[in-house]
Amino acid sequence: MSNTAKFLKAFDPKNKDHVLWLSKMCDVAETMSDVERPVDYMSHVNSNPMKLVLDTRDSLDWPHIHFVLSASYAKAVLRSNAFIPSQTV
Repeated sequence: MSNTAKFLKAFDPKNKDHVLWLSKMCDVAETMSDVERPVDYMSHVNSNPMKLVLDTRDSLDWPHIHFVLSASYAKAVLRSNAFIPSQTV
């Protein structure tokens, strides 16, 4: 099974912890180009609540995994089948 398939299978868009982690990963993605404050994004990836570990050798899989998880979450939101964080979270 591919790394993308593992993450997609484990991700639950109704699970608050999963959604807040994905939201955090969006924030991490926005700061990755800041050369003055480099981010160890793999530590954030591997802090996922699904307890999946992405090996450093597979780190280039992350952009695809992130895209697929985000698309899956968006689909769940559109079908009213997802946890949606409040503005105060």
